[in-house]
Amino acid sequence: MAPSHRLGLLALLVASACAMAPIAPSVPAPSLRQELEEGRASWFFNAASALKLSFDQQKLLIQVGQEVRAESAAVGAARRKMIGIIADGMASGTFDDQRIDAGLAEIATASNERLPAVAQALTQLHAGLSPDQRKSVVGSIQQAMVNASQPKKEREQVQKRVNAVIAEAGLTPEQEQQVNAQIVDSFKKYAPDLEEEAQARRKQLDALCQQFAGIYFQPTPESLSSLSDLLPKTNRLVAFARTLTGLLTPAQRTRVAAVLRQQANPDSGASARATGAGARSPETRLAWAATVEPH
Repeated sequence: MAPSHRLGLLALLVASACAMAPIAPSVPAPSLRQELEEGRASWFFNAASALKLSFDQQKLLIQVGQEVRAESAAVGAARRKMIGIIADGMASGTFDDQRIDAGLAEIATASNERLPAVAQALTQLHAGLSPDQRKSVVGSIQQAMVNASQPKKEREQVQKRVNAVIAEAGLTPEQEQQVNAQIVDSFKKYAPDLEEEAQARRKQLDALCQQFAGIYFQPTPESLSSLSDLLPKTNRLVAFARTLTGLLTPAQRTRVAAVLRQQANPDSGASARATGAGARSPETRLAWAATVEPH
């Protein structure tokens, strides 16, 4: 066969392979709210919800999501309790380190206790999808990881929350300048931590994706832990609250604490995730207390 003919045949084979490869829909990275409710499963649920699913697959996705969210109730409760501890500290001007440590431990315990449910849900989801659908889910997750710039995203979220607090607290121009200088502008010191967290998350999700794309998928609960996101973000929230407290008057602290408590307990109710061709998970409103999205 002539070289030109061989090249033409090779190009045809490559084009055919590309045409047959599943196309991964673009999906957003999960919000902190989704991570709280679904853990690492939120990445896979988001990606699966963007597929064209059969009726039985839609039922499966809804079922496993409901099961994980039910097991995650304690995580949300522990997080809300921590926000209450922080709000108490802001209102009084004094933070109770023992209560904060206990709150962090409660978040860790609740998060670890739901891991078997997360592992079971993902195992069921894997079994309910076709090989091409699994590959598409993995492709969507990998795209979401690439598109999510953790330091930039978290910096932007902090700025939004600080702006919201400024509006609620009625700060003077001098106070606004202090808040931006001491909280927002000093955020760069967290950049190394944020990048380290992002790298650890990518490594964890890459390992899970490699397994999910295969025939056999049996994740261990430990491989699904999301504490590397939840605890650092909570610690940063405490640090920001301490700094902000020192810049406010007692009346302003009281107002901000009330806002934190209200926003930490928004109208609850499981947000149903739409499924089907091109479906996307609905965006959820994050409170300033939530601080950042974990990606």
